[in-house]
Amino acid sequence: MKNTFITTLILGAFAALPLQAQSTDQGAEKEIKPEEAMITEMADEGADWNDEYTSTDGEELYQTLCAGCHMSDGSGAEGGGHYPALSGNPNLEFSGYATHVIVNGQAGMPSLGHFLDDEQVVAITDYIQTNLGNDYEPDGTVEAVADVRPDDPADQNAEEHE
Repeated sequence: MKNTFITTLILGAFAALPLQAQSTDQGAEKEIKPEEAMITEMADEGADWNDEYTSTDGEELYQTLCAGCHMSDGSGAEGGGHYPALSGNPNLEFSGYATHVIVNGQAGMPSLGHFLDDEQVVAITDYIQTNLGNDYEPDGTVEAVADVRPDDPADQNAEEHE
């Protein structure tokens, strides 16, 4: 009786191995996709990384484009680089500095002017001047943004990505 039980147990274990191997293989296929498949899937879902941002809400633009480095509260960060704090930053008393940096980039910050229109840049500068611990009078204008734009509106980050 004892031998029959052990034999049945061993045979049952061997019979279950193909089922376990099959389920493991299927799980791996679902988790790991070839790069081309991922790109095709994103394209099918409508992901187009060249689309312009359409929002004109300063907070939404800040949280989407700036908070990843400068933090959602504007506290900045250090580690893999230096991301200056925007909270309580005296450089933001007047919008000219922020406008220039947003449009043209500076040091480690990429230029964003190639896909933000003038109104969106003003919305971001207004937001950072009046939020994030700042209490400055917003003074950005679309004319000031147009003045700091380079003559060649091409992506100023292109050289970094080649």
